Amino acid sequence: MRRLLFALVAALVTTAASAQVVKVSPPRTIIDIDPHGPNALLRESVLVARQIFETLVKFDGDQPVPVLAESWKQIDDKTWEFKLRPGVKFHDGTAFDSADVKASAERLSRAKGGLASQWKVLESVDTPDKQTVVFHLKNPVGPFLRITSFLSIAPSEVLAAKGPDEYGAGVVLPGTGPFKIKNFAPGDSLTLATNSDYWGKKPKIEGLQFVNIPEQTARVTAILNGEVDIAWAFSDDELAQLRGDKAVKVDVVPSATYGYAWFNAARKPFDDARVRRAMWHAIDTTKVLRDLKPETGTPAGNVIPETVFGFTPLDPYTYDPAKAKALLAEAGLPKGFQTSILFGQNFFPGISDFAQTFISYWDAIGVKVRPLEQERAIFTQNFREMNWDMVLSSNPALTLDADYTVGRLYYSANKEMNYANPELDKLLLAAKAESDQNKRKELYAKATKIIWEDAVGIFWGDLKIVYAARSNISGLQFSPIEAPYLASITVN
Repeated sequence: MRRLLFALVAALVTTAASAQVVKVSPPRTIIDIDPHGPNALLRESVLVARQIFETLVKFDGDQPVPVLAESWKQIDDKTWEFKLRPGVKFHDGTAFDSADVKASAERLSRAKGGLASQWKVLESVDTPDKQTVVFHLKNPVGPFLRITSFLSIAPSEVLAAKGPDEYGAGVVLPGTGPFKIKNFAPGDSLTLATNSDYWGKKPKIEGLQFVNIPEQTARVTAILNGEVDIAWAFSDDELAQLRGDKAVKVDVVPSATYGYAWFNAARKPFDDARVRRAMWHAIDTTKVLRDLKPETGTPAGNVIPETVFGFTPLDPYTYDPAKAKALLAEAGLPKGFQTSILFGQNFFPGISDFAQTFISYWDAIGVKVRPLEQERAIFTQNFREMNWDMVLSSNPALTLDADYTVGRLYYSANKEMNYANPELDKLLLAAKAESDQNKRKELYAKATKIIWEDAVGIFWGDLKIVYAARSNISGLQFSPIEAPYLASITVN
């Protein structure tokens, strides 16, 4: 009898604990949960969308897996057909069908910013029946399945009620995902409740509460004190403190984020590849990472991280100050030159230390660099307006495909850093149109080699993510873009 009583009590305690609301503290404030709006590609927006909404497919590594689509096929180079999953309902109780896919794709294609640029290729959408949707594209798109993995589906009736310019933080839409919105205050708080009618495997927790803690040290304290259950994006300096608490589990995992220092090729002397290569050879990037990010940084092997489709390892730039000086002399700058480097305040942990370290290395070859550290909003404006000689930053390859990063940033017509190379443009256009994924990878291998050897920027390192969770949390699926699916979490 005593054993039976103990077992019953244990079962009740376990059930109560596993049904709790899990508190999550992402590193950036959630300001917008419109999956088609201008902020839809912010990592915190993708994080939220993955809990509330679902897509036709998602990716497991480089392989697409079914979600709201049960199957798909490419009819020709500009036409894709998807067969949809039956019996799915939105959070508002309406049934999911092909009209919702059509409405969501069309709304996203009309939007400005965010994910919209990837959907400007949409010509039309047909819905032969409720379980079939056919996409017609203006031209071939090799990574189309990857693009659809970011198309969040919302009810056509709700979308029809929105105005043509109604996007952004004021828009709250129902999805089909494992969690539904309970309350949302933009820039303040977001609480999600478990979707009891979810078609798939239902979460074992009661819901999620996203806690806004802007100050990094306060986030460390919150995870250590149990005020939050899960947090991520901590710096090397904070690792020892987190690991020192047995009630916290720490994992350091690869990410899709890389660090770079771009050159504005429209400003002399950075129009000369010899000068750009000299600047790279002047820095011992391996030592810099060992000193500043010993656990969360690794030397880059390409212009994209290894986690991104299209990665092929390239030969590293050696640290060679003598070669750097020789290249400058060959470019007509034997005494060096003066320039500046722009970077955003606290854009990533330790960014000012990286800037000062790089400046010291460049000083050794006669290049005097003035640091321009700016508040993020001002930095972003100057960055977009190309008001810089060099820019230091980090960038996530959010779609985990080279098309989004390489194909977008280095295609000359986009003028992201004023670099232009006709041979590179041909490779990027061919890769975008190629449906054979092996051929796409070969094309990106050639394209990234050109970018690397031309030193369009200094690709100094790939960054890792530090995830921290209370020890009673299990089932956390790490995400290289800091947007984990949280439905698999359990509380022990």
